[in-house]
Amino acid sequence: MTLRIGSVPYLNAKPLVDWFHSPECSADVELIYEVPSRLAAMLEAGEIDVANVSIFEGLRRPELVLIPDISISAYGPVKSVRLFSRAPLHQIRSVALDTSSLTSSALTRILLESRFGLRPQYVEHAPELDSMLAECDAGLIIGDLKLFDLLPGTEVMDLGAAWQEWTGLPFVYAGWLARPERLSPEMAEILTTAKNWGVSRLEMLAERWAGRMGLPLHRCQDYLIHVMNYDLTPDQLAGLHRFREECQARCLLPVPGADGAAG
Repeated sequence: MTLRIGSVPYLNAKPLVDWFHSPECSADVELIYEVPSRLAAMLEAGEIDVANVSIFEGLRRPELVLIPDISISAYGPVKSVRLFSRAPLHQIRSVALDTSSLTSSALTRILLESRFGLRPQYVEHAPELDSMLAECDAGLIIGDLKLFDLLPGTEVMDLGAAWQEWTGLPFVYAGWLARPERLSPEMAEILTTAKNWGVSRLEMLAERWAGRMGLPLHRCQDYLIHVMNYDLTPDQLAGLHRFREECQARCLLPVPGADGAAG
């Protein structure tokens, strides 16, 4: 039976999925690219079997199985998940949230409250920074490495850097989440093979995707080789558990065993 795999289209996922497009791949798979929020809906509807989806989806739906030893993580600055603000960060009153990522939206809420004591108004918005900042004080953008330089009159918070400064932990942005009835040793083996192929070819993948995405080569090299991490170690699991706790404390996730907990 064909394994239906969902993947985000961003540069950070290429080391986990480009093997499927290579001559070395003999696995029977169908690969579908969508934004994280759409992948979550497809996974819930049974349209795909496994997806490298926002980790928040796994926390929200504990019946999904997290494939071990693989993630999309960063130890500190992540450079592709950032909050741009035309007001000083401690004075933000309204935030436009990129609707494509559940994880980054939750992390934004946690960091603004924990670091600045803020509970601004949140508005879901398509990821168009100019219109975001026209409507709100700040805008959350994910996955766009072209937005590397500050826009005039803006401040920026790299969510990965802010998380590590606050907790001392890495942050897990996404993982392979599988429907339990489709989970098998063969699935895990296929996904692990794809990861091992990709992480051993980061330089080549940086060159390939710099050209295709219209990005400077040095930026892609730095991002894939020095920023992103594709393991799932005890440190990364500790960061994931802390994120779950912070979400539960703010009623972004239900607390197990708590009557009337908000979802």
